[in-house]
Amino acid sequence: MKKTANNLLIISILFLLSVSPIVSNTKDLSSSNIVETTQKKVSLPKELFDNTPLNPTKVYDNLYCFGTKSVVVWALKTSDGIILIDSMWDNKDAEVVVNGMKEVGLDPKDIKYVLVTHGHGDHYGGAKYFKDNFGSKILMSEVDTDLMLNSNEGANGSRSPKVKVDEFVKDLQQITLGDTVVTIIATPGHTPGGISLIFPVKQDGTTYMAGLWGGTAFPPELKDKISYKNSINYFRKYTSLAKVTVELTAHLFSEDGYNKLEKAKNRKSGEKNPFDLGEKGFAEYLNNLEKSIDEAIKK
Repeated sequence: MKKTANNLLIISILFLLSVSPIVSNTKDLSSSNIVETTQKKVSLPKELFDNTPLNPTKVYDNLYCFGTKSVVVWALKTSDGIILIDSMWDNKDAEVVVNGMKEVGLDPKDIKYVLVTHGHGDHYGGAKYFKDNFGSKILMSEVDTDLMLNSNEGANGSRSPKVKVDEFVKDLQQITLGDTVVTIIATPGHTPGGISLIFPVKQDGTTYMAGLWGGTAFPPELKDKISYKNSINYFRKYTSLAKVTVELTAHLFSEDGYNKLEKAKNRKSGEKNPFDLGEKGFAEYLNNLEKSIDEAIKK
């Protein structure tokens, strides 16, 4: 129960980070709510603004983690290049990723795709750097591309450069690169066009299925909270079919991510990966997320 409560607090805090015009321009947002939001900002955890680089880590044989205490990028290595999942806040963050890749023996020139989960600056902000320097193609949903281009407040402020999107991804689309297939699952709620992902990871000769929930924070509007809940159920359907066991997130200060990353870095061959929850564990993760949004809907 304590862990669920802590996760709910983290989810609420993440929303405050990502306040955008969708929130600030909402007609029925009362002045009392605005004051409450301002007051809550005082208690935001320092990790949200902590640009301290994390140790570049090979989490699985084909999956690497780069980033800062604020937000991370997952680099999925395939037989024909690399897919980056998200791109952090800005060019400086993108350089953190590039330096981390070089440190673990990956070539940034091999980045073929940058797959952006949603249209907030802490996820799209470094994409232009990868596109300009390595010719990487940028993939995002059309709806959240509009959000990115038309929103300039909160997480979409001047820190994060806008980028030209090369391909609009759609629900249940499969992105294939070499020997790897990434399945797109439309999960609106956190943002109108947010996506989540299912893809294979490999360890010690065994393949596991990973699920990445694309937008953690709860939206302020009731209709969007209901959409968020529906998206959890939709994602659950496909993660269950795919037998997903590995749970990933862009914000490692949630779900005990820092500790998991450290354990993964020091994991010995044959030991269980700390990001592998098992099928029941992953289902419980989604159940807890649903319980949290149910609590938010009641408020």
